[in-house]
Amino acid sequence: MTATMYRRALLALALTGTLLIAPATSAEAAGKRPAKITKIRSATTTTTLRIAWKRPKRATVFAVCVKTAPKSRRCVRKVRTRKTSVTFRRLAPNSGHDFYFRVTPYRGRKHATPTRWKRADLRVARGTANRATGGRGHYLNYVWSRTRNASGYQFQLATSRDFRSGVRTTGRSGLRATVTGLNGGMTYFARVRGTNGTVKGAWGPVSQVKLAPVPVRATVATYNLCGEDKCRPGNDAWFLQNVPPWAVRKPLAGAVVRSATPDIVATQESGTKTAFHTELPGFTRGASKSAKTIYFRSSRFAAVDGGWFALDADRKRYATWNVLRDRSAGTAFFVANVHLEPHKGAARDILRDQQTARLVSKVRARNVHGLPVVWAGDWNSNASNANQANYPGGFDAPRERFARLGVVNSLDRTTDAINAVLNSANGGVPTPKAHGHHVDAIYVPLTGIAVESWSMPANVIDTQDGRQYATPFPSDHNPVVAKLVLATP
Repeated sequence: MTATMYRRALLALALTGTLLIAPATSAEAAGKRPAKITKIRSATTTTTLRIAWKRPKRATVFAVCVKTAPKSRRCVRKVRTRKTSVTFRRLAPNSGHDFYFRVTPYRGRKHATPTRWKRADLRVARGTANRATGGRGHYLNYVWSRTRNASGYQFQLATSRDFRSGVRTTGRSGLRATVTGLNGGMTYFARVRGTNGTVKGAWGPVSQVKLAPVPVRATVATYNLCGEDKCRPGNDAWFLQNVPPWAVRKPLAGAVVRSATPDIVATQESGTKTAFHTELPGFTRGASKSAKTIYFRSSRFAAVDGGWFALDADRKRYATWNVLRDRSAGTAFFVANVHLEPHKGAARDILRDQQTARLVSKVRARNVHGLPVVWAGDWNSNASNANQANYPGGFDAPRERFARLGVVNSLDRTTDAINAVLNSANGGVPTPKAHGHHVDAIYVPLTGIAVESWSMPANVIDTQDGRQYATPFPSDHNPVVAKLVLATP
């Protein structure tokens, strides 16, 4: 109390006999109020809300109000407490955000400004197990059970267990999902989690299922084009006449391969300048590397994946590959395209064996779903390689290595064959070589792919000297074509 106020009090006492105490100043009155709460936090489970704060100066009691909306007039839960934390139990989620809360500090009847309304959402429980209830070809059906506090669900499908590849996420309000546009023959992994507004629960257990494929037909051709004339240098004059420059041969090569109405064409010796795609209207150019290209009919197939890898980089031996999907049925399969080491002899056979082994190993590494594989290409090997009289120690490397894996020449899987007696490498010689030796081949597994027919389209005419190739040749090789049924039981 100041000196002036003290004198006034004494004067009042003398005049009235009553001691007057002056009211406290506003600053002194404000000092009796509790300070504001500056630190507050909350934590939730699926059924509880815990609120904790730091005790401000002069606060002795706290009022806590919990509402379902900041503008609601009613506290759904409220409490007064001397503690600095409170836990509300047996809560249930609400539509949208679950709860809003605030805390008001008191000292007697005096109180500070309450905290701002803060939001708190109950946690969503971990997702439940899911299971596939059906599906074939391009779709799968799934069901799962309810998750505590979930108002909706996220369903996720992937082609890898770690959900890093082929991931598809979709929202669902119910307890089931049908996913379409899948690849028959692939293995899928699925999981579910509950959601409530922006709150997401933990993912549930992962299920695994291999999508049963639907068998589909595909006509596959393999063709060494000598597309940029690398077969011509060093050859005799008659060869150069019979196998003229590519600009002359290109439309002939296009016509002969189109005559087989293929769906997939694997070409070798077909570099960038070959531009064989202009002879294949309606086809998409797939994987390409080092003069090996895969083409496929756009209306029937789409490329799921593809690329290339080295078989022997020092010798410039590579392979290209694509995983193709039938647009209608969804069935997926693997196509490999290769051109192995040329020339006869045991040393070259050993190189071809090594290259084939690498081919198999690298295809396996990429074919993680175990899809049926069509092995197409110029293998530069046939039964004549194993003729010991001509090539001591020689062997038909690709055929022998594939046989150990249950993979065989498609010609051996059918009795419906056209021109099987002709050699696939015509050598530019008008009189056909008819030993039935095929350096060009389409290999298929004993299970998973059926062969309906095999053919070797060729421009052959009847002359006074007998059956002859028409000249000029489209290439120094003939195309080999196999009609296949893919993804058979």
